[in-house]
Amino acid sequence: MQGGTLTATGGTTGSGSYGISANGSVTVSDATVTATGGTGKYSYGLYVSSNSPSVTLSDNGSLTARSESADKAGGIYFQNPFGSAGSVTVGDNSTLLANSVILYDNSFTEKPLAPTGNGSWLIYGQSDQPSAVGGTYTLEENITIESGNTFTIPAGSTLTIPEDKTLTADANQLVVNGELVLEGTFDNATELEGSGNLVLGEITLTDDEGIGAYAGYHLKLKSKKVTYTRALPVNSQYGTICLPFVPTSVAGGQVTYYQVLELESDEITLVETDFEAGKPLFYQTSGTGSITFSAESAAGVELVTTPATDNFMEGTMSVATPTAGYFLKNGNIYPIANGDKVKVKPFRAYVKGQNDASQASVMSVNVARP
Repeated sequence: MQGGTLTATGGTTGSGSYGISANGSVTVSDATVTATGGTGKYSYGLYVSSNSPSVTLSDNGSLTARSESADKAGGIYFQNPFGSAGSVTVGDNSTLLANSVILYDNSFTEKPLAPTGNGSWLIYGQSDQPSAVGGTYTLEENITIESGNTFTIPAGSTLTIPEDKTLTADANQLVVNGELVLEGTFDNATELEGSGNLVLGEITLTDDEGIGAYAGYHLKLKSKKVTYTRALPVNSQYGTICLPFVPTSVAGGQVTYYQVLELESDEITLVETDFEAGKPLFYQTSGTGSITFSAESAAGVELVTTPATDNFMEGTMSVATPTAGYFLKNGNIYPIANGDKVKVKPFRAYVKGQNDASQASVMSVNVARP
């Protein structure tokens, strides 16, 4: 197939129903081919019988090959009982969508056949397929993973669900060892397992919700764009901050970050430091009204959902109520005394410690100079 569009659909038979049946090799170059097997004892989207069967996509070629449920079925099915060869090659800028890719060879058994190439593909209905996703594949239609089928996004590959598309499956039908970019709909994203990343769309963090909406995810999280705005108290020079991302832009005033260097009975000494995701920090700003922390990346901004801790400070990503330590209010630092509880809002921090009678009622702040 060179150029143009071809749609081939098998009908209903008592034996075999094929979208396309071919001998030898099949090539799709700068063309769009949709091959769907119909209803019969055998159902194949693309059936190729040869001593060396092959499918090659190139130059923006697109192939969709699917089958109906049958005793013998395959999206792409190679019949080679006299040899063991068979190949599916997806070239640059080409795409393949199939519910399965199977080779029946001289061992007289059906085996999964993994595509190769620099293009992208999704094979969504074959649990034993070692290369279910290749390259960066973006759904162009809604897909449902039938009950009993599973597939894995391997490391180095990406499946993207765009805004107007839906992937319907249980969480245990999909393992993410590469990346799942979720801009559209997948209802069980919080339950997904794997060693890879879940890349969400735009996230706006607020003090009302904290990290709660994202704390339940099992996968490592990224976001295309993440934003957090902090309302600044009047006449307050210092604040505390603990964000799940590293901001690449801060709007509303220049900000300098500090960590605690030393804690004495009446003074806290701060030293300038770099920003890290999840790291509890003090900050100093010249801004008024509010400041907005944001980061944006096509590859995804990494997020953490658990705050880090150091020798002196504890970060918060949801509301915390410490009964000991030191807290910042209206630019002053106070010890938590007599077992009182202090409400610390999300994305802030407090100083750890156990207070005694010698503690000053208000701590002064000293900034160490390099």
